[in-house]
Parts: sequence; structure tokens; C-alpha cells
Amino acid sequence: MEGVLDRINRRVNLFGTEEPIIQLFGEDRVIVQLPGASGSISEVEFAEATDAAAVEGIVAEIGLTGDDLESAFASTDPNTGEWEVNIAFNDRGTGIFSDLTQRIVGVETKRIGVFLDDDLLIAPVSLAWIRDGRSSITGNFSREEARTLSIQLEAGSLPVPLELIQESDVDALLGEESLKKSLLAGIIGLGLVLLFMIAYYRMAGVVAAFALLFYAVVVLAVFKLVPVTLGLSGIGAFILSVGLAVDANILIFERMKEEIRIGRTLASSMEVGFSRAWPAIRDGNFSTIITCLVLLWLGSRTADDLVTGFAFTLFIGVVVSMFTAIVVSRNLLQLMAWIGLGRSLNLFSPEGTPTLTAGGRPGGAGQPRNV
Repeated sequence: MEGVLDRINRRVNLFGTEEPIIQLFGEDRVIVQLPGASGSISEVEFAEATDAAAVEGIVAEIGLTGDDLESAFASTDPNTGEWEVNIAFNDRGTGIFSDLTQRIVGVETKRIGVFLDDDLLIAPVSLAWIRDGRSSITGNFSREEARTLSIQLEAGSLPVPLELIQESDVDALLGEESLKKSLLAGIIGLGLVLLFMIAYYRMAGVVAAFALLFYAVVVLAVFKLVPVTLGLSGIGAFILSVGLAVDANILIFERMKEEIRIGRTLASSMEVGFSRAWPAIRDGNFSTIITCLVLLWLGSRTADDLVTGFAFTLFIGVVVSMFTAIVVSRNLLQLMAWIGLGRSLNLFSPEGTPTLTAGGRPGGAGQPRNV
């Protein structure tokens, strides 16, 4: 039964971000709760079949099952760019698969039937005699189709057959009202952060606000593509990553202010400020990434999906925050300097435009402006 729990979890929660509830009920039952998803429990089996026989389910069993499959993952062909599913068998499976492909290679009416229970999943032809147990399945797949097929194959066959006793849809654990309150709190918090950045850093704060909104859109798009279920741990990791993204911009702007204060132009202050802030941003984010990797390892060892989901979500946020701080913010500031806003340094520093005192040193706004 522990093997059953592990296989079901691998199938419905490949990246540790779905936050399912999978637990034993009694001695011979399993409860599976999937937020915003659906799943099925099937056994994977490979067989030899003809075109017509594969459709009708009439096949020749060869003793090759999902237990013999070491890995299956979706990727794109480097030459055509089309999605495909790469598979690799263990030692036993490699021998059986080699014999199968040797028999049917070049025979257009012969196919490799892949079945989930008794349902045909896919029936590709063999284009070569595959001796090393490694191959790829192609067929004009979309990204989602390739990903789904790889997960179904990767899950393998179950140690024991399972029978579906009951299936039902339930409301979200957090509830619609809690979701609305969480969204409202997030919008208010983000709005306050943006207002502070704009009020204190002025035009640089506008740049930070745009970069932060761009960051949020990119991160949420990545969450959708993976996909990531935003439960409590995921929301916490996302909010933490927003704070890291803001922190990177603050480091950059503070270094810029120091350079503006000593009399540099905006373009010069920006370049020097970025170069001085980058080591701190790099070290801080790399430290967080290392922490995420440790949490991912601990989550995989303890089968704690909350830890794994938190670490994976935070990892995505940190990587994207480095991109937005270094690329988006920097290019926007360069654009402002290029269009002439750099002449009004008081738009970028609350201390005002620097002046020179009689001694040749920068002075404040109330000091003499003549040299």
C-alpha cells in the first residue's frame, strides 16, 4: 500500500506543486483529493499489435510494463522544435524492447501498443532497431499532450490493482470568501508597496512599480505553465518572492542615489549603482536558491508536499526577480536617461539636485550654488 501511495503521488503531483491529499483509509483503501484537477489510476503495459488489432485491443503480450520504464519526460526536438516524449527502460526492459523493435522495424502494419489498463493510449511505429532502451515518441504533440503522456508513462504500473469505489467533487478547502479576502489583502499590500516606492524614489519608483507588475505577470504565467496550485504554502512563497524583487530594486536605487549625491549624471549613476548593487543582489538570491534546493531535497525525502511546493514556488520567484531587477529595471532607467529625463536629477533622488560648495565638494540644496 505504501507503493500505491507513492505511485499515485508521482502521477498527480509530479513537481510537488499540486498539494493533493493522498492517505490510507483502513488497510486496503486510499483517499485522494485533488485541488482543481482530476486523475485516473491505470496500469501501463506495452504490447505488439497490428494497426487494426491495436484499435480493437487484440495484442500479443510481451511482458513489458511500466515497472520496466526508468524515466519518461517531455521535451522538444532540437531540429524541428516539435514536442516529443523521451523514454528509457531498465536492463530487463531494454532487452525486451530491443527484441520488439527488431521484429517490427520497417513493418508498417506492426505497432508498439501502449495501454493504460485495457485502453489504448498510443500506438507508435518503430523506425529503428533500438538496442540501448532509449527512444523518443513523436506525433505532432502539443506541450500539454506531451506532458500528460510522459506523466502517464512515468507513473508506471501499480503494485496491486485498484477499484474505484467513490468519486465526488467538493468545494475548495480555503473557501471562496477566504480566497477573496486573500486577494484583497494581496492587492492592498502590493498597492502600498508601489505607493511607497513611487513617493520615495520618484521616477525610479515608477520604474520599480512597472518592473514589479511585469514580475508578477511573468511569475503567474510560469505558475500556469508548470502548473502550480497556489495553496497556503504557494501563496506564502509568492509573497516572499515579491519582497525579494522589491529588495533588489531598493539596493539598486540606493546605490544610484549615492552616486547622484556626489555629482554624477543619471547614466553614470545608473551604471555605477548597478555594478555596486549586483554583488549583494547576486549573493542574496543565490543564498535563497541554495535554501530552496535544500528544501526540495528535504521535501522529496520526507514526502512533504507543502515543503516541496513552497521551495519550488520560491525558486521560480527568485529566478524571475533577478531577471526583472537586472534586465527590466536597468533597461527602463537607460531609456529614461536616453529621452532626456536624466537632466532632472531631482526626479530620481529625494535629496534634490547636488550642488558644489566653494571647496569643490557636493553641497545640499540650501548651500551656495556658485563656485
